[in-house]
Amino acid sequence: MQNNRISKFPVVSSGNYTTWSDLCISPRTNPHQTQFHNGFIIDRDLKKRKNKPKNSGAEFTPKIEQTPSLIRLFEKNNSPFNIPFYTKITKKILNEFYPKYCPHCENQILTKEISTRPDVIRCEICRYQCSRLSYTPLNHFKLPLWMFGFVFYESLIQYPKVLTSSEISRKLKISYKAASLLKRRFQLLCSDLLPIYKDLTFKVLETQFKDFKLDPNSDSALTRKMARKPYVCADSAVLYSASQRANKGRARYRKTGLTASIYLSEKLGGKQVGTLFHSIAIKNGPAFFTSVSNTKADTIGPLLVKQLPFSTPLFTDEGYPWLFGVYKNHRSVNHSAKSKDNRYRLAKNRWCKDGVHNQVAEGNHRLVKAAFSAYGYIRPEFSQLYLDEFSFLKNANVIGLEALGSSETGEDIRNSDGVHYSAVVRKSGKGLQNSVVFKQLIRKT
Repeated sequence: MQNNRISKFPVVSSGNYTTWSDLCISPRTNPHQTQFHNGFIIDRDLKKRKNKPKNSGAEFTPKIEQTPSLIRLFEKNNSPFNIPFYTKITKKILNEFYPKYCPHCENQILTKEISTRPDVIRCEICRYQCSRLSYTPLNHFKLPLWMFGFVFYESLIQYPKVLTSSEISRKLKISYKAASLLKRRFQLLCSDLLPIYKDLTFKVLETQFKDFKLDPNSDSALTRKMARKPYVCADSAVLYSASQRANKGRARYRKTGLTASIYLSEKLGGKQVGTLFHSIAIKNGPAFFTSVSNTKADTIGPLLVKQLPFSTPLFTDEGYPWLFGVYKNHRSVNHSAKSKDNRYRLAKNRWCKDGVHNQVAEGNHRLVKAAFSAYGYIRPEFSQLYLDEFSFLKNANVIGLEALGSSETGEDIRNSDGVHYSAVVRKSGKGLQNSVVFKQLIRKT
């Protein structure tokens, strides 16, 4: 699988963008950002006027006007943000993943824009109009469209650092509530696009490990067989836990293992306050994170079966004793192996033995924990949205945005292994499919 990193942005004023490679660049060296003069309008024409100040020896200071209309006009034309560029990113997302079709013209995509109404799009043939934001994560979006493109762009270039709501509020000069809802809309977009990466990864693994078998009696040749194959690991970790201080000093006896730290004690109601997540990671490849309530086979088993073909070599620790009956190429390493030397308590090969380890998943756990420390704490019911966002950003940096496909030309992308995938997430119109995540969010709020 190719490692297509995000490249630099081209000049904004030239040409139309057709691919994600033309859009994704780093704004740290963006030469097109204009200077900001503290939001004031300086009347430079005063320098040309004949009337000079009475005291000719004093330094002349131009007049500063602070009328609201002039300030708004100045901020529009002299914004510190590249507004046309971020607007193109937002429209690229809407046109590619949420295309609009005319109900009167057969298979006619709405592409005609209205200059004075950026949220409306119409048909070139019959002039049918509809909102380009309906049935998308930007439904009823009241902020300027370029702000969503800004969040999308900043989140991509800041990975693995996360973009918090406080940072969005501080940079865009909007309220914290508006910034929080803007980030939630971006998380809904990530949840909609993440299944594309999951399906692509499944098909690649299915092609790579077709009729693949490891020796069930010996692992001596495992390193040689897995030399040029994707190395898949799975593991679970606690992201946020309930400390004894939060638990009012009471011990937790109802749960054991990892789940002991995410639930309160029985005397306090026993509800879940921490976050436990399960990860499926590929070495130098994509990773997928899922919030779970426990580490039982009934909870984790369906996640593995849904995302990994049965012939995939899967490497874990010894917390998956039931997995060998499902995945014949499953191998595990004992992290509590005792040393045969009496001078030591634990064996030195307890982390990796005969090429079997789960350090890929452990490394992604460190990445997630370091990034999520910026949030401080997130509630368990919203943990899946945050994990979907982080997983999407990682996969976008590893696989690239071009793998999501292009629906503008009506063709699907053919990957290196011959797999086709259509990138259209949702079609607009009455009675068409809505986002499951968006429905759940509406019910919760």
